[in-house]
Amino acid sequence: MDGKEMARKHKKLILAGILCCSIVVDGGFFPMVNFNPQNPVDLGIPHRLLVVMGALWFHQAVGCLEAAVFPKWSGGRIAVFNVFLVVLGLICRYLLEFGEVSNSYNFTVRNVFFQVTLLALMSTAVCLFERRKS
Repeated sequence: MDGKEMARKHKKLILAGILCCSIVVDGGFFPMVNFNPQNPVDLGIPHRLLVVMGALWFHQAVGCLEAAVFPKWSGGRIAVFNVFLVVLGLICRYLLEFGEVSNSYNFTVRNVFFQVTLLALMSTAVCLFERRKS
């Protein structure tokens, strides 16, 4: 049994893992880049680069799993699913820090738009690329 067959056989388990890990990664790595000039915390370039690369690496893995688990889904459906995953992580992050000042610095339209667009696009592009490759 190859990896794709095994992924399809354990579809529900893989989906649950993607969902749980997405909440942790997408919420925990937010904001990858903070566009708010009034942000009091500067993490520095090396730390920020690690955060961006970690999030992109995770979403590359999600895209590979999606290509194996959802071979018949359209690109649009995969994109909507990926946006849902990222937004769910951001909602959990917002609720975790509800009432804290950091939410006013972090949850700006630019930060949320950048995070959702970049990460959902990464997963979707990798998924579609993996499908064409095989």
